[in-house]
Amino acid sequence: SPMKQIAIVIAAVLVCNPVVANENNFRCLKSIGLKHPVRLQFTFPADDKQLGYVTYQNGSGRIAVQLLNEKELRRVTGRRPSEFESQWEETTSVGAGGTYIIVSQGARLNEFRYIRKKDGKIFKFEEDVEAAGETQCEWKSK
Repeated sequence: SPMKQIAIVIAAVLVCNPVVANENNFRCLKSIGLKHPVRLQFTFPADDKQLGYVTYQNGSGRIAVQLLNEKELRRVTGRRPSEFESQWEETTSVGAGGTYIIVSQGARLNEFRYIRKKDGKIFKFEEDVEAAGETQCEWKSK
């Protein structure tokens, strides 16, 4: 029946849709406490991919990041999601780079830190909600 066919098409669209959403699973972040703020876009990998990437404002393009490990920090009672910490390492042509540490709970980012490889300096970031565009971060040039 035509109704059944429409239902199948709608179901197929709903099943396929999360992949599109994952492609655009990114966060815009800005550094905390620096005289000249550093802004970056962190793009999480789509389901079937191992690598995400980071793009810095005024940077020279995408830096691939690979998930090193993820651990549950805190199990939350009720229906709220648990809190997780994930570690991502930059992978460059010259080997491993800095490390990003992300503490998240569902869609919320509770903490975001970058540890620079050369000196171990830690940079803290917060979400830059104003910069979030439809498909990427849209930074106002300052």
